[in-house]
Amino acid sequence: MINAIIIEDESSSYNHLKQILDFEYGSSIIILGHATGVKSGIKLINDMHPELVFLDIQLEDGTGFELLDFFSNTATFEVIFTTGLRDYKEKAMDYFAFYYLNKPIQQDQLTTVIDRFLSKKSAFDVEKYFAFKNQIENKSKKISLPIANGDFIILDLDEIIYCEADGSYTHFFTINNKTYTTSNNLKKVETILNNTTFFRIHRSTLLNLKHIKQFNTSGEIKLSNDKKLIVSSRNKALFLKTLKQLNYSIN
Repeated sequence: MINAIIIEDESSSYNHLKQILDFEYGSSIIILGHATGVKSGIKLINDMHPELVFLDIQLEDGTGFELLDFFSNTATFEVIFTTGLRDYKEKAMDYFAFYYLNKPIQQDQLTTVIDRFLSKKSAFDVEKYFAFKNQIENKSKKISLPIANGDFIILDLDEIIYCEADGSYTHFFTINNKTYTTSNNLKKVETILNNTTFFRIHRSTLLNLKHIKQFNTSGEIKLSNDKKLIVSSRNKALFLKTLKQLNYSIN
């Protein structure tokens, strides 16, 4: 059973969404609660610890993005935006939303998205996420990546050159010129790899500092596989500070 909540300030939209979910997924998704604003939504998430949040963008006391900012370093839930605003899809992807649905919600579109979510959950559930996270916190040098069909690939951290976001998935690029895709978004991967040598150089790329061959003041990085990446202007100062704190040198 998937624990979910709905954060929506329009009662008609809430009732319509819940009716579809109860009818189509009553045996697999339980709606634990309903909030109408940012503050009440934060409290509901902290109280209920949902695995899935249906989130409107325009709320009674702010935006859904403000709510997600509150959980920027601690979120373990997936988000499906349900909104009447049509100009925020790209921003929603910046927050690694699982999906973005426009109102009025169409039943067939919603069921397609939910079926995809349930399929993903079967391959990589919350318990696996915490086990995955604990590997790093316990200073393990290896990491297990859940891939297709419930299989896992075991990698040394030093084998990973960089990770790249692809919606709610992440691609891992390794020193043997192979790419592995895991059903876990980059934001969650970044949380898992906290306190290691990985650094988010921009919104879609998490880089292993050990694989830097060259960095210039324009923000361009050359990696051990000769791939070139750019550090965003927003992250450049912190990136330089991180290298300095590590007393980082390239041999």
